[in-house]
Amino acid sequence: MTNPYRTDVTDIDIRVAADRVIAQMRQGQPDRALQLLEIERAGERRVVQEALDRYVSVGAREQIDEIHQSDRLRSPELVPVLERLRRAGQPPRVPDYNGREIDQPNELVGLTNAQKFDVYASIVEARGSQAAKDALQNEESVLLGLRRETSTLASMGDRDSRGTGVYDDHIVVLRKQANGERHVFIADRASTEPTAQYDERAEPGPRREHTPYANVAWRRSEGEDVNRDGISDMGRLADGTIEMAHADHPNPRLAMTTGAFRPSVEQMRPPRDAHRVQRDSNGDGWFTQNDINGVQDLNTSFKIHSGSRANTDSAGCQTIHPEDYLAFNNAARANPQQTRWQYVLTSTEGGLLHGVNRGDERGNEPRERQPHQRPEAPAEHGQRQRPPQAGYLSDQAVVDYLAAIRSGDAASADRVVTEFARSAEGRHMEAQGNQWLAQHQAAEQALAQDRQTAR
Repeated sequence: MTNPYRTDVTDIDIRVAADRVIAQMRQGQPDRALQLLEIERAGERRVVQEALDRYVSVGAREQIDEIHQSDRLRSPELVPVLERLRRAGQPPRVPDYNGREIDQPNELVGLTNAQKFDVYASIVEARGSQAAKDALQNEESVLLGLRRETSTLASMGDRDSRGTGVYDDHIVVLRKQANGERHVFIADRASTEPTAQYDERAEPGPRREHTPYANVAWRRSEGEDVNRDGISDMGRLADGTIEMAHADHPNPRLAMTTGAFRPSVEQMRPPRDAHRVQRDSNGDGWFTQNDINGVQDLNTSFKIHSGSRANTDSAGCQTIHPEDYLAFNNAARANPQQTRWQYVLTSTEGGLLHGVNRGDERGNEPRERQPHQRPEAPAEHGQRQRPPQAGYLSDQAVVDYLAAIRSGDAASADRVVTEFARSAEGRHMEAQGNQWLAQHQAAEQALAQDRQTAR
C-alpha cells in the first residue's frame, strides 16, 4: 500500500505526465494510455495519484465515456482503472496538511511547489467552471475552498455547543506565472459555514430551552426566513464557482489588511446568482435535503474575510484564521492587475449527499439518536411489504444533470442532484425508500426471531 506520508522527493511533473496519458487516449489508444497512467502512478504517494487521475478524467472525458459505453478495452485488467477515472471527478479527499505542527500528518512534505500546485489545481479542473480553469492559465490567482461538513453548533476548544465555529476547512490560492512557475498558498484554518451564534433559534429565552441551541453564545440573528415559519434561516455558499471582487474588510485591525472579497456585480446578475446559497431551514445545524426551500439565490453578504482566533465570526461568510489571513490576502492579490477572483468551492469526501459522517459537536458517535432528535418510526412487527413504487425522476432534472456532466461541470451536476433531493418529489422518493428499508429491517428481525424460537 502506498504510504501517504512519504517524505522523499519525486521528480514527476503531474501535469505533464497526465497530458501524455490524455494524448494517447485522444489518439485512440486507450489500453496503452491506461497502462501508461498506471506506470506514472506507480510508487507515487496518494495525493499525486489522485491528481493524475483527476487531470486525466477531465482531459479525456469524452474518450473515457466512449470507451465505457462501447466496451473497447482489449485488456480486462484495465477495466478497474477506467472505472477509477470515471469516479475521479467526485468530491475530493482533503489532503492531510498542517502548516504549523511538525508532528502532525502532512502528505505534502517533500513535494515541490509545482507538485503541490497540481494536487489542488487538478481539483479546480475537476470541480470548477471554465472561467476558473481559464484563470489558471492567465496568471490569475484562483481560490479553492475544500469543505468538511460541520454542524453550526460546533465550537473550538470545547464541546458544549457554544456555536462559535471550527476552522476545519481549507482555502487555497493557486497562481501560475507566464514562465510556468506555479505558486500555492494553503490556509488550512478556514471555515466555509455559518455558526449558530447568529441563528435566531439561539436567542436567549424560553424558546431555546431543551433544544440544541440552549448553550449557544448568541450574538444576533442573521439569515432569511425561506420556509415562512417566522424564524430566520442561516445560509452558506453552495458548491460551485463564484466570481469574487474586492470588498472592504469588516475588521481591518484584526486582519492586518483592508482587503476582503465579495461576489462581483456580474456574479449577482441572473442567471449566475441562481441557487448559489443553501439554508438550514429546519434548524438542525446541518445543510441537507431535509431543508425545505433550502436552495436560494446569492446576495452580496457572503464574503471572504478574517475570523477571530477563538471564533470563526461567520454568519455565512468564508473566514480564515487571523494569523493566516494577511498571507492569504497577499497571495490572492499577487497579480496587481487582477480585479476578479474565481472561487471554486467544493464539498469533499463525507460531504453533502456523499455519506455525511455526523458525529456531533458533543462528541457523540454518528447516528446516535439524541433527546432532541425525532426517532424513526418502525414498521409493525413482522410486517412484510413490497418496496413502495419508485418515484419518477423529472425529465428536466435528467436533462439538467446530463447537460452538466457533458459540459464537465461537476459542481453543477452535484447542484442538480441536491436540488432534486430537496424538492417535494425528491423528499417523497427518500421517504418511500426509508419506509421500505424500515419495513424490510423489521421483517428480517422478525424472521430471525422466528428461527431462533423454532430452534
